Amino acid sequence: MSLNENILLDLNCEVYKYNFRTNSFQIRNYFKTNTVKLLQEYDKIIQILAKNQVKFKVLEDNSIEIL
Repeated sequence: MSLNENILLDLNCEVYKYNFRTNSFQIRNYFKTNTVKLLQEYDKIIQILAKNQVKFKVLEDNSIEIL
């Protein structure tokens, strides 16, 4: 399942980026990432996906794969 444009607009990610090829959210740069900001954005992504009943899986590298 790919995300529709409205969901992607709601997300407005700064730390994560949406990769259309792999259909997942990936962290842009681990070395320049503020941990608090990362966790806040991660929480926001999970909440929006759950609210829109989008099935997802969190991978070992903290990527969020859309199923």
